Amino acid sequence: MQHRSRRVWLGIAAVSAAMFTSMAGGDFLLIEDFDDLLLAPIDEQGGWQAQHDTSVVVVDPDQPTNQVLAVTTDSACLFREVLLLNGTTRMMFLRFRIAEQQNFSLGMSDSTFPTQFDDFEVELGTSNSTDELRINDDGRYEVLTVLEQDTWYNCWLLINNENETTDVFLHSRPGDSALMSDRLDAGGQTSFIFRRGSALDLRTFFIKTGGGSGPAGPLYIDDMYLENTDALNLGNPLDAACPGDLDGDGDTDQSDLGILLASYGVDGGGDLDGDGDTDQSDLGILLADYGCTP
Repeated sequence: MQHRSRRVWLGIAAVSAAMFTSMAGGDFLLIEDFDDLLLAPIDEQGGWQAQHDTSVVVVDPDQPTNQVLAVTTDSACLFREVLLLNGTTRMMFLRFRIAEQQNFSLGMSDSTFPTQFDDFEVELGTSNSTDELRINDDGRYEVLTVLEQDTWYNCWLLINNENETTDVFLHSRPGDSALMSDRLDAGGQTSFIFRRGSALDLRTFFIKTGGGSGPAGPLYIDDMYLENTDALNLGNPLDAACPGDLDGDGDTDQSDLGILLASYGVDGGGDLDGDGDTDQSDLGILLADYGCTP
């Protein structure tokens, strides 16, 4: 009886997967990688606006052939248009790195010309007294993790502009996709409420640094992408690999789905989130990646 029920469930899941692919096969779209900009102040380059000339496109401290943004002042304010409509959910990806303790925030604003910390809705950052990464949760800062200096981090921000919440995924594994185990929490809480909650379109990606007596960074930013659907896209846009590829042929297709469904609730043969088993989380990752090709 259990075997028959399982076959029925697998059949339903396969059909559901076929239906789901039409809406889950999203892709990251490049916002900015700074490679086509001049090695100069960012203001008026690529749609960026900056109050000071100390926010500069520079050579990556780790990779001489790569260009990144360096925010080197303790009073910087810069932004560019990135539209996320009210009522939609999008995954944003970016890389960042800190050199020294710095009071900075980055995220999304509903203002077309943000200048103040209170203009943030999605706000992630640090203070100049610690390397703790914090997120603003309904006007209060919650500590998520402690950053290591001079380390590039891959960061995914799942921004729900309907419920006005943000989930954060973070790791420092170069080129790797995120796992569900990379989702950061504060005391078990994983979704954090926008700073002000204005129920408007989010219009700008915003970076602001504050004063204080501590060092002034720099903060480095690179490789900004935005998912073009509401898919839970934990892939790394800098890696050509498909995170749902279970059979090693480089893509995510019916063969991979079959492997996952055969292992569902049985063993780790379809484990995509790194927790050792095959369950709904792994199925979600595969369906979101279904149709991926290198």
